[in-house]
Amino acid sequence: MSGINTPAWANMSDQQRQAFERAVTVTTAATRLTQSYVNRVIQQLSLREFGAMGTLARKPGQGAQAIVNRRTAATMTAGNVWVADTAALTESTGTYAQSTFTYQTLATRGQVTRKIRATGRSYLDVLAEEMTLKLDDFNNALESALFIGDSGAVAGQIDGLLTQINAYATQAQVVANTTAAAGDSLTLAKLDETIDMVRGSAARSDVVIYGSYLGVRKLNAALQSQQQFNDMVEIAGGFRVRSYDGIPIVVSTGMPDDMTWSGSALSALTGESTNPTTGLVIVNKRHAWIEELTPTTMMPLARDDSQNENFDIFWDGACVLGNPLGTAVLGGISAA
Repeated sequence: MSGINTPAWANMSDQQRQAFERAVTVTTAATRLTQSYVNRVIQQLSLREFGAMGTLARKPGQGAQAIVNRRTAATMTAGNVWVADTAALTESTGTYAQSTFTYQTLATRGQVTRKIRATGRSYLDVLAEEMTLKLDDFNNALESALFIGDSGAVAGQIDGLLTQINAYATQAQVVANTTAAAGDSLTLAKLDETIDMVRGSAARSDVVIYGSYLGVRKLNAALQSQQQFNDMVEIAGGFRVRSYDGIPIVVSTGMPDDMTWSGSALSALTGESTNPTTGLVIVNKRHAWIEELTPTTMMPLARDDSQNENFDIFWDGACVLGNPLGTAVLGGISAA
């Protein structure tokens, strides 16, 4: 008579018991009588923050390039503009020029084989998952280009914010945190100077500070050493981020931590290994934006064989620095 605690093997026939004993031993029971469970969430092995993509304004484009008219202010000296009532006036007129930003194309292709999709059907839709994760890779490439893209170095690439600021008027909008080529700890007085150089920075709601994780940590360290505390502000999308003097501090993994600092200028935006430095970019969003001829688009492709399913992701646009005085860079922050 079987009781409540009678083991299952007690009710087996001799043949069943022998088969069970052969199959289950101390060393094999754990592998034979357990079922593996695979978590359905695929973990993307990357650490990415798309700060510029999430905060810069996006405007529709048309034609082959974005065109911006710029005016250089007229020179008005006191002796020429303060005049007697009978004196002749001196002509002084500003000068005008056009700046163009060619729309460039960022594109990539993804692929999933028919068999892999069929094999993983009970787990998840492999094609849909690959599309989602491939889009993350695509956005990472665009975020990086928004800062360090250089059409002079890579044909067909957009010019990023750092590239354009670096090229303007012999780096007139680049502030030296230090004269040491190795960089130094961030100085808040220099950050204030950089902010003051940005056109319209008095309207804090229009301005944003971009930095890498390292750059933002350097800023936090400077604030803590002087016993200052940053508040929280709300930015586009309803996200709340830390702020400095009312200006949102936005992290972007597109900001480099291996820039070369000459002591007075940014000699290279990437590749420095001996004395790497980082920086902070201050942007008035009214004067810099993303102009898109074609917003980011994902397109499944028609199948031309039975083995593969392909899709393309593409974007046509430009990073437009409408007014160079609307941005500035604090360079020479040690990455060590």
